[in-house]
Amino acid sequence: MFIVRYGEIGLKGKNRKYFENTLASNIKRKMDSEGIDGEIKIYWGRIMIYLEKDYNKEMSDKMRDILSKTPGIVSYSIAEEMNYDEIKKYLSYALKDKHPESFRVRAQRIDKRFPKKSPEINEDIGSFVYEQYRWKVNLKNPELEIGIEIINSKAYVFFEKIKGIGGLPVGTAGKLLLLLSPGMDSPVAGYMMMRRGANIIALHFSQGHKGEVKVKKYVEKLSKFAPEKIELITIPHKDIFLDVKEKLKKAKREEWTCIFCKYIMFKKASEIAKEEDALGIVTGDSLGQVASQTLQNMYIESSASSVPIYRPLIGMDKVEIENIAKRIETFKPYLEIKEEKCPFKPEHVIATAKWSKFLEVKKMIEL
Repeated sequence: MFIVRYGEIGLKGKNRKYFENTLASNIKRKMDSEGIDGEIKIYWGRIMIYLEKDYNKEMSDKMRDILSKTPGIVSYSIAEEMNYDEIKKYLSYALKDKHPESFRVRAQRIDKRFPKKSPEINEDIGSFVYEQYRWKVNLKNPELEIGIEIINSKAYVFFEKIKGIGGLPVGTAGKLLLLLSPGMDSPVAGYMMMRRGANIIALHFSQGHKGEVKVKKYVEKLSKFAPEKIELITIPHKDIFLDVKEKLKKAKREEWTCIFCKYIMFKKASEIAKEEDALGIVTGDSLGQVASQTLQNMYIESSASSVPIYRPLIGMDKVEIENIAKRIETFKPYLEIKEEKCPFKPEHVIATAKWSKFLEVKKMIEL
């Protein structure tokens, strides 16, 4: 069985039950999609997952992958459930093939009704292990840690605490529309908002087949962090921008192409967000990274949207974003699949546009 621990959820006061139930539901839905049978219970600030007794290594590996990629989980452990007086007998055979130079026992009495306090459990079980194996006790940096948690009057024993991604359960913060491009940044932005509890649907303005293939790979990777596959909406880029591009060319204002391109995308995205009952738009913008992402240009581009625009990467640099992309496994498809170059990009672009000039050009092209 698995013990799942969470962090922020425990601070949610009266809403705590809602967050706990959403996290448990997300885990169960992911288990069902992988064909894993099991029962989930919530006790004393822990989520307990009881799998069928005949589960194998493949199933255990799938569960590890699920729990490692579920927002809201701080850590989890593969544990054995037993009565307290069975711990020593269990450790007698569970430890026989282990040969650490040092160890410690780390007990946590989640259920405060249990008569023994955590230090007493540490001393009781620690003394037993030392007498049995004569391993050195190291309280600061042991080679082996024996974890014991007392939950609902039962003892749960484990030897590993595996780190999760933390955050809040997907679905507890509402729905957002992610502008998903073939670049490295936007899938990271989507992940960041999912980790804060948002459900996302993705919108891609396609410029060709290769870019679509890459974006579908991103959706596949991001869906691992969601309770179900993320919906992807694809619209040909030329359908919304070709006419504007031609008007800018005719007006000899092609240096405004990138700004109006983003403006039109935000305008269309806000329409779709409303149709999908999304509460805003998410982009991978990072301040100053490219010409369209200066404060002046983002100010103008954002005016097209009638819903809020969220930019979780705004203060991050390329190295920070790349590290997250590697962690969520979107960096590899970013490098391997070469998408088409933008057919609309002009030779010169405006990096710091003025609002008055923008209004002037907008009127000129009758937008």
